[in-house]
Amino acid sequence: MEDDLSILGVIPSDRKKLESMGITTLEQIAQATAIGLGMGSTKGTMLIQRARNIISNKNINNIVIKDEDNVDVHVKKADRAVVKSVLTMLDVYAGGHGNAALQIEGNILKLSRKSRGFDTILQKADALLEILESKKNGERERHGISLPDEDLMEFAKKRGFNGFWQNVFHEIKGNDIMKKVIAASMFSTFNEPIHSLIIGEPGSSKTMAKEIIGERFTEITNIGANTTRSGLVCNLGTGDLGAFPHSHHKLVLVDEFDKIPKEDIEYCYELLSNGKCTIHSAKVHRQIDSYFIMIAFANPKTRVFGKNALADIGLSPLLMSRCALVVKVSDISREERIDLFRKKFYGQGEIKEKHEYYDQWVKLARTYEPEITASEKTVERYIHEVDKIVQQHYSTSLRRDLRMSDYIRRIPRAIARSMFSPVDNNIVQEALTLIQESIETWS
Repeated sequence: MEDDLSILGVIPSDRKKLESMGITTLEQIAQATAIGLGMGSTKGTMLIQRARNIISNKNINNIVIKDEDNVDVHVKKADRAVVKSVLTMLDVYAGGHGNAALQIEGNILKLSRKSRGFDTILQKADALLEILESKKNGERERHGISLPDEDLMEFAKKRGFNGFWQNVFHEIKGNDIMKKVIAASMFSTFNEPIHSLIIGEPGSSKTMAKEIIGERFTEITNIGANTTRSGLVCNLGTGDLGAFPHSHHKLVLVDEFDKIPKEDIEYCYELLSNGKCTIHSAKVHRQIDSYFIMIAFANPKTRVFGKNALADIGLSPLLMSRCALVVKVSDISREERIDLFRKKFYGQGEIKEKHEYYDQWVKLARTYEPEITASEKTVERYIHEVDKIVQQHYSTSLRRDLRMSDYIRRIPRAIARSMFSPVDNNIVQEALTLIQESIETWS
């Protein structure tokens, strides 16, 4: 992968100068002066401008031209490098003096008229807005979103997180915790995935859930039992890559996850943790980058659960810890099975008619960045309750450990994303309930 200096097109001799001064990132260059870079005024100024352009393009979420005297710029983060880059892009300091007063509120840069030079800022903002809209349309197409954002958001808000899993898995009666866990995974992002694991006996409706997702959603990789046995990451004999490396930015459904070959497990640890792994064997030397969301399905160790369900988990504790949510599913009764057959026969449920809405709802939601508005008291209670779970299950085969520090952020964000809402007190409580309920399935 290219580093920041390569992206900027820095030649080897200039790279050595910069690295000797400890300058290696776009952010450092964006905040530097041409003299400080030590490579001449013209070259230094061009390099700084290029770095600021890249940072601005990466971080501007939206531009709102409120009137002739006020412009709001919404950014992903409002650190010094981003602020300086955005102000440069808008020519705020053109002519050697400030043409606008700046006020920063959260991640919004509020610019207001200070001089006649603000007219130039308005022109620049308008031009950037056009580029931004074009980029957004390109992103939407790339993500497979064709329905209007407003329609999808209205559709999502009417149904909410609970409406999603209830409608998607309408055909399956019972096992609501499994449905919620799968929904949380689906609304997570590729950079902050919620990998989930569903363990159940044959005939427990977990296969049905896998089929529903595979049939009604796109950008899916289906990994069957035979694929699992032959390798998920890499064939160390031939160097051929497995399913995970080919699933970048996809939802991966893994059947019989308990059948992973031993030589693959170590690489699964790395890929599931951070989307990267390095393979060094007699014949294979390579770096793999693949960011995906995994929903895995497995059988208990002896095909059926005994009195102590935890003892029947057939996966290593380290592998279990890579899954944010692990749920045990129950057998379905004869009455539930007949109800399932009836629903399948008649094809009931909104998901059948509006599957494209559900599919694009998930895709659009993954682009949404929810704000955290929950009170400190609610968050503290949430953290302490999850800590109790870690204490209780750190040494069990369920293995809840320090990776929960990532999961406690990702789970409420996924639920909030499904409704295009902030992470408020209710969502934090819903996330806590989901974590607790998934643990309780093992009691």
